Amino acid sequence: MKRRGLVIVGIGLVAFVLIGLRITHRPPSPRSAQATAPHPAKTPIAPPKKHSPKTVKPSPLVHKTAPNPTKRHALPPLVYILSSDPASVIESFQRQGIDVWSGDYLFLPSPVRPGWIRPPAGISVHEFLRRINDFPREKTRRVVMYAGDSLDDFIPRFARQTRMDPKALLEEYYRHSPYIEGGILAGYYRLPYRLSPAPAMAYLTETSERTFREISERHLGRYDPAEFRRYLIIASIIQRETWRRSEMPKISAVIYNRLAKNMKLQLDATLNYGPWSHKKVTPERIRTDRSRFNTYRYYGLPPLPLGSVSESALEAAFRPAKTDALYFVRGKNGRHIFSRTYTQHESWIHRRIATHKSHRATSRHPDSSDEQPENAVDNLVNSLRPPPTPPLGIIPKNPPQRTRE
Repeated sequence: MKRRGLVIVGIGLVAFVLIGLRITHRPPSPRSAQATAPHPAKTPIAPPKKHSPKTVKPSPLVHKTAPNPTKRHALPPLVYILSSDPASVIESFQRQGIDVWSGDYLFLPSPVRPGWIRPPAGISVHEFLRRINDFPREKTRRVVMYAGDSLDDFIPRFARQTRMDPKALLEEYYRHSPYIEGGILAGYYRLPYRLSPAPAMAYLTETSERTFREISERHLGRYDPAEFRRYLIIASIIQRETWRRSEMPKISAVIYNRLAKNMKLQLDATLNYGPWSHKKVTPERIRTDRSRFNTYRYYGLPPLPLGSVSESALEAAFRPAKTDALYFVRGKNGRHIFSRTYTQHESWIHRRIATHKSHRATSRHPDSSDEQPENAVDNLVNSLRPPPTPPLGIIPKNPPQRTRE
């Protein structure tokens, strides 16, 4: 018992000492520090400098204006709906710049009525989603994107039709489309009468890209714009060469066959790009054009699509015909004749030239003495003659070969 009592007394003494040390070494409070601190020597205080309002810079941590809590509820003046599926509508709204979340499709009725809507002023996003089928749809007119037209053809025509700035339309196209050219599918579109460039190009590019995605996923199982661009370029060449659906897979096969054999495409259609989309390709143009679009000069495909394409041309680009043809020439009836060898191709060219000369001779007036057409045909025959045979043992890497006359 004595030993236990001594232990308790020792513990109490130690605790008493520790508490005393804590009290004696406690830091002084601000008030006591100010009271005990010596007063500094009085020095003259300079008057504050007068700053003009322009030189005063606010702290970067302080907002000039409080954030607007209703900014998420702002809607554009014009909204379009492409699909009746609520989830697809939310994706389209996100593309249009409307601040919605993926789960907001729960606020939408099913099905959603497609069309163009002008949301009332001051309405929130969630209220707009709940009442989306109650708002009237805008009256629309038909706009045409012709197959083969480039942006240089479509933008000025579309700007005149809708009275919009062509420069603003082109800027909005590049903002919404992943393709520099060919991002608008050929076809008919319904647009409202009162329109601005942003929703117009968002609608055209999104509608086109939905078809691009559908075709690509059907053939490749995926959609990647960087990968899809190659097929878009091939489809634009096919579109330039023919408008007949039955010939598109065959022309597609010629393109793939020549690429596989590392042959130049040598197609006049590749020179119908940009501002030259509807200009006749002349021998002078073939010699002087230094761009990568000149497939008589460079190997491979052009760097960009030539213009708008149809769904048939895209399908042909993904599914070429099973043929070994490497050449084709347009016949007298407008249809193309395909050949596997240059000899066959050349014979078809001479047949067409002979038919052309006989037609010119029968249709010419007896008193006419103009010999220019016949000389032009003779020059064409001379230009199509095969090159001289190289010396023995020397094989030309890529002899001049033509796919069209």
